[in-house]
Amino acid sequence: MADPICRWRNPYLHTVVELINILPKEEMSQARAREIVTNNSTYDFYRTPYQLACQLGLYHETDGHYFPKFTFDPSEEEVLHYLKNWIIHYCVPNPYTRGFENIEPFSIHAELCRRLEQARTNLDWETVRDEIFDGQIGNNDILVNSINRYSPIISISGGLIQLKEDKTYEELTPFLNVDVNTNRDNKEYFFDLFTIPSQNQESDQNQDVDIVTNISRQEADIINQVQNLPNLTQTEKNQIVKSRIGQGYFRRSLIQNCGYCPITLIDDTRLLTASHIKPWRDCTNEERLNVNNGILLTPTFDRLFDKGFISFRNDKSLIISSLIAESNVQKLGITENMEIEHLPITGREMFLEYHRDVILQN
Repeated sequence: MADPICRWRNPYLHTVVELINILPKEEMSQARAREIVTNNSTYDFYRTPYQLACQLGLYHETDGHYFPKFTFDPSEEEVLHYLKNWIIHYCVPNPYTRGFENIEPFSIHAELCRRLEQARTNLDWETVRDEIFDGQIGNNDILVNSINRYSPIISISGGLIQLKEDKTYEELTPFLNVDVNTNRDNKEYFFDLFTIPSQNQESDQNQDVDIVTNISRQEADIINQVQNLPNLTQTEKNQIVKSRIGQGYFRRSLIQNCGYCPITLIDDTRLLTASHIKPWRDCTNEERLNVNNGILLTPTFDRLFDKGFISFRNDKSLIISSLIAESNVQKLGITENMEIEHLPITGREMFLEYHRDVILQN
């Protein structure tokens, strides 16, 4: 018997707030994050609470790195808004559930809404539950409590799945088709399903445009085009848009791939900028998420690289634009043709060639 949500208390608001308060609010090494969590927690966090925190999308660990969802201290209202979004997208199986080997990942909330919309009458919870999970499940009460507390439209009461008060079957439509992680083991995608929604945004599209600052009209048009692509899920669209400012999936992938600035060797990711080698505006959507089209640099060298004042050859030698005064070159501590020994080259050759040919200022 498998559990769709693990049993550690219930994911009530105060419990989720407690977990968020325990977790570090910055990217860091997995080892350092675990040290902080252990010191912050009065119980054995990595026995069971961690599983609930991961199922809630509050953080994930990959290749020795720790990535938090909340990089600030949220109010209870913000956490509640997050949880209302979480229950809509929460899918099973996922990287943090065991069992469910015979079913493909699906949004529990979306499936209940779909069946209710088709039947247009209350449904027996136990019957539907056993059908969608292909058998009995554990922690039934935790799943029911989560739906009842956070679903904006349905509830399970008296053994029946039903609309919440003053809701209509027509209002179920927006909840029928939501994004899921089709690969149950993909932690990155599962983590990105659960965004921190802004209550002041009218749509996901507007929200995605607003998170990108200092964009050109050309880039704004590209973002709108991405949002209208029919063959991408909303999570994929969000990942592409956020890659414009080195956030989300693109940044995390680059940290896992490189982890430091190859010029300065600084490895504190809070001090590093994730930049595209071939500019975002000139890329295909695949190139915008391609880790090989990225490089981690400290802000000064990121600025130089982005503006085409420096570039790199495929033999790892540095190119310096003649537009930089020699006095400033000396202050930067760099020299023409110096070898950047730790520069990751493999897979980046064609992107660096583009940078040299198009972006580098001679």
